Amino acid sequence: MAQPGTDPHAEALSPETRALFDALPTPSLLLDAQGRIRHANPALERLTAQPAEALVRQGLDLIKAPHAQTPHTPDPARNGAQEFPAARADGTSFWACLTTVPLPGTPFRIGQILDITTRREAEGALALSRQREALGLLTNSVAHEFNNFLQILIGYIDGLKRRLGDRQEPFIQRAISRSADATERAAILTRQLLAYSRRIAPDVRAVDLDAIVADLAARIAPDLPAGIRLTVTPTAGLPRAISNPTQIEFAVRHLVANACEAMPSGGTLTLSTFRIDPGDRAMQHPGEGSVGILVADTGQGMSPEMLARALAPFQTSREAGRGAGLAIVHGLMKRQNGTITLDSRTGAGTEVRLSFPAAPDRTLH
Repeated sequence: MAQPGTDPHAEALSPETRALFDALPTPSLLLDAQGRIRHANPALERLTAQPAEALVRQGLDLIKAPHAQTPHTPDPARNGAQEFPAARADGTSFWACLTTVPLPGTPFRIGQILDITTRREAEGALALSRQREALGLLTNSVAHEFNNFLQILIGYIDGLKRRLGDRQEPFIQRAISRSADATERAAILTRQLLAYSRRIAPDVRAVDLDAIVADLAARIAPDLPAGIRLTVTPTAGLPRAISNPTQIEFAVRHLVANACEAMPSGGTLTLSTFRIDPGDRAMQHPGEGSVGILVADTGQGMSPEMLARALAPFQTSREAGRGAGLAIVHGLMKRQNGTITLDSRTGAGTEVRLSFPAAPDRTLH
């Protein structure tokens, strides 16, 4: 009687051949002419954390990632290498490459499944680097053109101030004041875009994140869409952060805009600060620990596929309002020795953490 995990037709293989198959160090499987799995070796069981019996019973559907973007499961009867996102029994994912070849003298084929996650990640990192370089060039060009127009506007607004500054009409005074404020903010934005495109490291110093968040929250609260409630949560005794306050505001404003777009029917927007104890190895100065800002929403959230692409330049899907802004925020954080991390689930909102090196104690006094 055939043992579980085998097929009666596989008995045509000699015991020696079967022993050699099971001894193969690479994850391998035995396939019939229709591409059905007839046997899986122990190396494949270890890779997938699935027993051979289950692989024989359910085929490659058993290890296909549940949220895979590929429209169908790879065809084991097809020649050539086929790459697909796979998942182990414990839910962890990896990229798999299936290659099959005929087994001479038998009606079977031998398939090999390799874990190519490292290679795929390296290719993705290279593609992301090229995208960011392209985004930098585009940003530089747009920022320069915008700056030219901005200088014209600043010149005319200065002229209006000189000619109409002594006029007491409320509308004129309000128009001049708001126009001047808008051009000042546009000039700051232009400088930040140019800094991003030129890979210029910003000036950093010890700053109070709680004070920055409180001030920014007071200024953005009146402009939030109807139905969105803002909550601000400071952290008692929070160390100062080594960062650039202008770029912090620039980054948080991007995140707030994304969060609002993710809550078209209203919800809660949370701005809070946090600290990570000394010893955190994610930062360049782990001895001092890190501090940061959390921007959270109760909106639509992101699917696993979108979350994986969220920091990529030119990411324009409006599923949760994330676009090229996150790539810019990511670049700004890197130049401040900081990090950006995202946590999101479909229908469960999104949390974005901006982390910075904590200032040494001597800078607090």
